[in-house]
Amino acid sequence: MTYLAFFSLSVLLSAALTPAVKLIAIKTGRVVQPRTDRWHTKPTPLLGGIAIVVSFTVGYLLACGLHKPTLPILAGGLLIFLLGLADDLWHLSPQVKLVGQICVAALLISLGIVVKIIPYPVLAVPVTFLWIVGLTNSFNLLDNMDGLSAGTAAICALALFCFSLSINNHSVALIAILLAGSCIGFLFYNFNPASIFMGDCGSMFLGLTLAATAIAGTLRHASGLLVAVFIPLLALGIPIFDTLLVTFLRKLRGQPISQGGRDHVSHRLVTMGLSEKKTVLILYVLSALFGLGALFYNRINPLALAVCSILVVIGLFYFGVFLGQSDVPPAGAGQQSVNASRQNGMIKTLLPNIQKFIELFIDLVLIVVAYFSAYLIRFEGVIPSSDMKHFVETLPILIVIKVIVFSYFGLYRTIWRHVGIRDFVNILKAVLVSSVMIITVILMYARFKYYSRAVFVVDALFTLFLIGGARFSLKIFKEYLGSLPGTGTKVLIAGAGDGGELALREIRNNPALKYRIVGFIDDDPFKRNRNIHGVAVLGSVAEIGEVAKKTGAEEVIIAIPSASEETLQRIAGICGQSSLKSGTFFPR
Repeated sequence: MTYLAFFSLSVLLSAALTPAVKLIAIKTGRVVQPRTDRWHTKPTPLLGGIAIVVSFTVGYLLACGLHKPTLPILAGGLLIFLLGLADDLWHLSPQVKLVGQICVAALLISLGIVVKIIPYPVLAVPVTFLWIVGLTNSFNLLDNMDGLSAGTAAICALALFCFSLSINNHSVALIAILLAGSCIGFLFYNFNPASIFMGDCGSMFLGLTLAATAIAGTLRHASGLLVAVFIPLLALGIPIFDTLLVTFLRKLRGQPISQGGRDHVSHRLVTMGLSEKKTVLILYVLSALFGLGALFYNRINPLALAVCSILVVIGLFYFGVFLGQSDVPPAGAGQQSVNASRQNGMIKTLLPNIQKFIELFIDLVLIVVAYFSAYLIRFEGVIPSSDMKHFVETLPILIVIKVIVFSYFGLYRTIWRHVGIRDFVNILKAVLVSSVMIITVILMYARFKYYSRAVFVVDALFTLFLIGGARFSLKIFKEYLGSLPGTGTKVLIAGAGDGGELALREIRNNPALKYRIVGFIDDDPFKRNRNIHGVAVLGSVAEIGEVAKKTGAEEVIIAIPSASEETLQRIAGICGQSSLKSGTFFPR
């Protein structure tokens, strides 16, 4: 049978078995009731992971029998499935689950599933333990929204399938395609709105099987260290990123990592205004992009690949910082815990000195990346040994000059969330001055003999782009994600001038206000149908009632600091006639 046939078989088996499992779960009372730390609003059957595991196992036995080197992956998957099933049925403690995961990982290692790129067992074995247990828990944590874990697992499995085919590892490719098919068949019932959940028996099985498959399909056969590390990390990038973010933020709050909550990447995106379905689809797309990056590694210059990888990591760091700004308290937390959670948000926890250290470290990395990228472009991806020597010789000079100049122009005195045009001008000045100083030093040192002048021009452009991009990344994330409709009381802002713009920014910057801006109101006809930060001016003060009916607004915020008492009373009177609450943004 072909790969397509086995894929189709696993899809059909999973799709056919899931309704039967759903019926059994309902009859045996294995139904999850709505909870504060979950998104579902009605009782939902559990144990859907049984359908995934059975369809995968049947497909594997039909394709491979019991005489394949990949049999340890199946054995480990079945054992972790039983552990997850026991947890679904009897609610095991986190400690017992962790011990069980370690035992299964130890069995896999003893059967030869080890990170082969590390030649020293004393290092390879702990790294393998960390990889298998970490990925198992990553998918367990990721199983927090309809279809997210199963869909992400399917995308990761397809990426590993394509990569395994490219290196002619057909046995691992078969495992990956069977796993993808089993997940897709289950997704017919698990995608939003889900009619069944997979439970820990499914999520832990997916995590461990993918972790072991990544080791067998990439780390053992990759020819270089960069690729060996890059491929599995990229293919499984979304669950890894989500786990790191959740782990870090829960540690900051003093909350046990195993305690559930609405604090995952998916939850934070929903809080910002995306629907559950759109959030899951966006994470699918991101996971697919990561997977495509893993597939096309061999068509990219290895040095350029290293540069891109560094920039992706830095971008994810800033994205994590942005998501961490709106920290989410654990379910059932009292007011004290809520206040502590708000105080322990990522940005507020990064004290000024720590922020400066992080900024300095990232700038050092970006300075090196910009300079190295300039050499790559100048020499079209192949840097001659003599020019590489020049790069190494001049790099310390370049770093010292740029850091000193950046500090002089105040690049380490800004607050991440509030950068603006003045900060960009300072970055531009710092880049220009540092570049002139570097060129002067090189001219005095070697009169530019054997040095490419174009390198320093390209380096200046790259430095401006990367340093500016890093500084403005939070601003960009906030502009495009922080401006989503959100949830809360729908309000109109009366006054589309400077006061209204200030009120809009304050509401968007302060989620605790729980307002959702649906439009502006202003008597100036020139402003009609124009936008302020993406929010339209919908009508005049006299049309407040009509606009409120169209938008569903419940309240009007008057943000006209120059308005007279008569004007304020007129607006408040019109709001009262339309049964709308009203208040002023500028207290009188």
